[in-house]
Amino acid sequence: MKLLHTSLILFLCYFTVTAQVRFDQIPRDLQLYPRNAAGQADVTVSGTVTNTGYQKIGMQVLREGQLIQAVSQTLVSSVANASFKLTSTIKAERAEYEFRVFTYKGIDSTLVADRKRIVCGDVYIIHGQSNALALSGLEEYYAFNFDDKYLRNASYVYGSTDIPNDMRWYGAKDPYGSVGGFGLTLQRLILEQYGIPTLVLNGAYGGTGILALSARNPANHADLSTFYGRLLFRAKWAGVDKNVKAIIWKQGEDEAGNEPAGYDEKFKTLYNQFHEDYGNARLYVGQINILADKVEGAAALRDFQRRTKYLFSNVESIATIGGRGYDGIHYDPLGHQQLAYEQFRQIARDFYGYKDTLQINSPDIKKVFYNARKDSITLVFDNDMQMVWKDTAYYNFATGQMIGSRALKDYFYLDGQAGLLSGGTTKGNRVVVSLRQPSSAKSIRYLPAYFSDALSPFYNGPTLKNSRGMRAFSFDGVPIADAISTITTLAAKPISEKAIQLSWTTPPTAQTLVLERSDSTRGGFKRLITFTTNSSVLPSSYTDGSLSNPFGTYYYRLRAYSNTSESAYSNEVVSKPLVLGVAEVEPPVRLYPNPLAADRTLHIEAKNMTITSVAVRDLMGRLVKDWRGKAYDELSIGLEEAAAGLYIAYLETADGQQLSHKIIVR
Repeated sequence: MKLLHTSLILFLCYFTVTAQVRFDQIPRDLQLYPRNAAGQADVTVSGTVTNTGYQKIGMQVLREGQLIQAVSQTLVSSVANASFKLTSTIKAERAEYEFRVFTYKGIDSTLVADRKRIVCGDVYIIHGQSNALALSGLEEYYAFNFDDKYLRNASYVYGSTDIPNDMRWYGAKDPYGSVGGFGLTLQRLILEQYGIPTLVLNGAYGGTGILALSARNPANHADLSTFYGRLLFRAKWAGVDKNVKAIIWKQGEDEAGNEPAGYDEKFKTLYNQFHEDYGNARLYVGQINILADKVEGAAALRDFQRRTKYLFSNVESIATIGGRGYDGIHYDPLGHQQLAYEQFRQIARDFYGYKDTLQINSPDIKKVFYNARKDSITLVFDNDMQMVWKDTAYYNFATGQMIGSRALKDYFYLDGQAGLLSGGTTKGNRVVVSLRQPSSAKSIRYLPAYFSDALSPFYNGPTLKNSRGMRAFSFDGVPIADAISTITTLAAKPISEKAIQLSWTTPPTAQTLVLERSDSTRGGFKRLITFTTNSSVLPSSYTDGSLSNPFGTYYYRLRAYSNTSESAYSNEVVSKPLVLGVAEVEPPVRLYPNPLAADRTLHIEAKNMTITSVAVRDLMGRLVKDWRGKAYDELSIGLEEAAAGLYIAYLETADGQQLSHKIIVR
């Protein structure tokens, strides 16, 4: 019995006693009930009628001051301590409810309880350091111009010496704005966009490390002597600890500025505790910004925060680097609002059906690999990203004079060394950085571990972004893979009017092959088929039986991929189905002799048209001769290198005609 703390009784039930009624369940003023999957919650009022003589107990339910329901229960007037239970359902909406409880004796009724401003909605928890608190600018941005009528906080007045008795439901701005600017902005956005009231419990504490914030009493998880316990106590008191939608974790500056070692294990402990005490609430992890403290391990700490969504289930992460109003540790009020809006979009996608989800995540590195010469490196980000590379210039706003600049290329580090890049370009989700000279570095870092310079005591750009302005995660120690060897053996062989057979040699490190085809022109390649290893070996041939035009020309190319690298495109091959059915070229174009004479010179006569290109290919699609220019009446091409066999000559004219002709070499 020693482990049964007095405060725990408050988690299970609470009592209100009047002259006639003893309540064991009844709403508190301003209370928020978590909504269920149907977007509503049941509100129960129960207890006992202590005196005799009452025939009925009833409850009126008012929505925004208008009576919408009345429920009652008949009592046996001669029985004392008669139990009752009255239930009503409220909706998660922009509305406050009121519950009035009456006892009835004859024709007389007595109001025994009146609970006001009850709402239904969602629950969020914020935990971490001062950037989770976000207390700057509360008077300016969240006072008279901020309506928290449907927004809630459940807390106690700061400095309370009797937390269990001082716990209250509040509007979100009270007491003393403890929800913080980040949390208030998040609540406002959810209400404005989706009409859902919210409760935000902010348990953050400035300048505090993860070890102190996660310290938990094994015998009493809600121990009021710990940061973690006080936050859990509030959630239990409010009756929402198992109904939390998400926990937002914004912390790490303390360790990044002091001792980052072991942060991963400490986070794992905190993660497991969250799931034990709050159920499967989704966890959002903010990757911290760059500090000026000269702690090399800060880069690895940030990289761990980036990777939490891959290391733990039901976790999402987001970068704060490049947020506005950063002063080296904190953000100004508008900066907190920006970060809250970016966080809101992830939450809205995950819980409210938000559809505008393209590029709302921070771009995350997926793989990094050299080209064949090792004088450039390709960085591949998430598939939907459109990456933007932009340097930064700094100006004196009074004079307009540029006072300095920073180049993005200087904030990539190969094996920890800066200054090895000459520039960078972007295309879709790829960033290609060029190197001053070929490199053998094994790993790459983006953004420094710590920073200050003559322009600023803290890092304020440049940053790699996507086209919606979301800044890429900083990363550290990401391996640089070698390029997969390029396929040079792709060959095509027509086998029928409807099919072309392709063959190649698969690189040993490939895990995926993508075969592309272009119909009629070399410039319109589209994915034809993807081969993956799965449990089998990658193929070395494929029959394309999806040819729509038996007289068409088809171009093919192949590319190899792995989880860490890619190859360049293979050699291109061209083929036509049913080669033996290719019609002879009618005059006014004539090719002779056929079969070729001993000198293996092909003569072409053209009347009233200009030949601009001639390509001679074998039956596997391999190019034997390629001529380009402008020929009118006659053209001669030597085919000395052609072995005996059957070939196809493809001719193109100035007016766009494409002609073909069989050639026999003996």
